[in-house]
Amino acid sequence: MRDWLVNRLALAVSVAIALGFACGLAISAWLKVPFDTAAVLLSTSFVVTVVLLTLALPSLTEPIKRLTIVLQKGEEPSDLLLHELGNLGKAIASAWKSWKETVAELREERALLQAILKRMDEAIIVAQENGSVILVNPAAQKLFQLPADWAKKRLTELSLPFGLMELAQNALRRRVPQMGEIHIVHPEEKFLDAYATPLLVNGQLEGVLLVARDLTELKRLERVRRDFVANVSHELRTPIATLRSLAEALLMGGKDDPEVRDSFLQAIADETERMSKLLDNLLELARIEAGQREWRLRDVPVAEVVTQVVERFKLAASQKGLAIEAKVPENLKVQSDPDALAQVLFNLVDNAVKYTHQGEITVKAEKIETADGNWVVISVADTGVGIPPEHLPRIFERFYRVDKARSRQHGGFGLGLSIAKHLTESLGGKITVQSEVGKGSTFSIWLPQKRE
Repeated sequence: MRDWLVNRLALAVSVAIALGFACGLAISAWLKVPFDTAAVLLSTSFVVTVVLLTLALPSLTEPIKRLTIVLQKGEEPSDLLLHELGNLGKAIASAWKSWKETVAELREERALLQAILKRMDEAIIVAQENGSVILVNPAAQKLFQLPADWAKKRLTELSLPFGLMELAQNALRRRVPQMGEIHIVHPEEKFLDAYATPLLVNGQLEGVLLVARDLTELKRLERVRRDFVANVSHELRTPIATLRSLAEALLMGGKDDPEVRDSFLQAIADETERMSKLLDNLLELARIEAGQREWRLRDVPVAEVVTQVVERFKLAASQKGLAIEAKVPENLKVQSDPDALAQVLFNLVDNAVKYTHQGEITVKAEKIETADGNWVVISVADTGVGIPPEHLPRIFERFYRVDKARSRQHGGFGLGLSIAKHLTESLGGKITVQSEVGKGSTFSIWLPQKRE
C-alpha cells in the first residue's frame, strides 16, 4: 500500500511539473520572452520544485508508513497519528471503533455459547458436511469417551455409536431432522435419545448437529418401578389367595369342626401378619426415601446396641445349633440414631440366622482410619450359604432375592437389605458386602466418626 501511494504521488508530481513546464513555455512565447531566458527560468524553477518535493515527500508519506506498521501489529492507532491523517484518520478511527465493537460482541457471544454448552447435560457434536468435527461439548466427551484431539478428526474416527452415525448420515442425505432411541451394549449398557439435524445456511448444506441425551438412569428407574409393582402384586396375591381359600373352606362347613376351624383361623392370622409386615416395610422404606423419618442423633454406645440385637436372636440361633457372639469395645461410640442403627443390625443379623445352617455368627465393631476420614465399622459375619458373585451388585435392591423360593420359605420379602442400605446412607454412612458361596458372608456398616 505504501509503495503504491508513493508511486502515485510521484506520478502526479511528474505530470504537474510537465504541465507547468509546458504552460511556462507557452506564456513565455506569448509575452515574447527570449527562449533562452525562459528556459533558464523554467529549468531553475523545475529543479527547485523537484528538490522541495523530494524533501517534502517523506513527511507526506510518514504518517501512512506509521499507520501501516501499527495496523500490521494489530494495535490501535494513536489519536495524534489519526489527527495527522486528517479525514483519512477520522475514517480509520470510525472503522477501528466499529471493528472493536464487533470483535467484543463476537467474544461475548462465544463465551456465552461455551458456558451454555459446558453446562448442558445433553451431548452435542457439530460437524461440517465433509465430516470434520468443529464442536464438541464436555457432556459429549464424557458420554462417548472422546479423545482430547477431537478437533483434528472426522465423525467416522470418533467411534460413535452406529445408530448415531446412521442418524447423522440420513440427516445430511435427506436434509431433514432425524431422531431415534439408541441402545448401546458395549462397553456398558446405555440408552440414548438422539437427534440429528442438518445445518443449512441460505439453503446451502454446511454440516450436521448431533444431540444425545442419556436415558440409562431413566430406563433403570422405569424397570425398578415395573419390578416394584410386579413384586408387590405378587407378594399380596399369595396371602390374599390363601385367605380367600381359608374363608371359603370355613364357610363351606369347616367352621363346624373345632380342630379344622382353629387351624384355619391360625393360618388366617399368620397370613394377615405377613401382609402387615410387608406393608410396614414398604411404608418404612417410603418414609426413608422421602426424607420423612425423624432422626434422633446422639452419641450411641455401640456395644449396648449390638448386645440388644444379639440377645434377641440367641434363642433362634440356638434352635438351629448356631453360635452367636458380639465383639465390641465397651467405650466405642458413634454419632447416630440408636433406633435406626438397631434396625439395620436387626435386618443383617436376621438374614444371617436365616441363611446359616451350621457354624457361627459374629458381630464385631472397630475404628478404622482411611483417607476419607475416621469410621466406626460394625460387621455381621456368618458361615452360611453365601451369595454368588453375579448377585452382589443387586443385593440391596428392594424385592431382590438370590433364591426366591428359599426366601419365601423363611418369610422374607427382599426388603430388609434395601431398608438397611437406605438407613445407613441417611446416617451419612455406607454398607458393603463380601461373600463367598459355601463359606459365608460379611456385611459391614461404615458410619463416620467425629474427630476428637
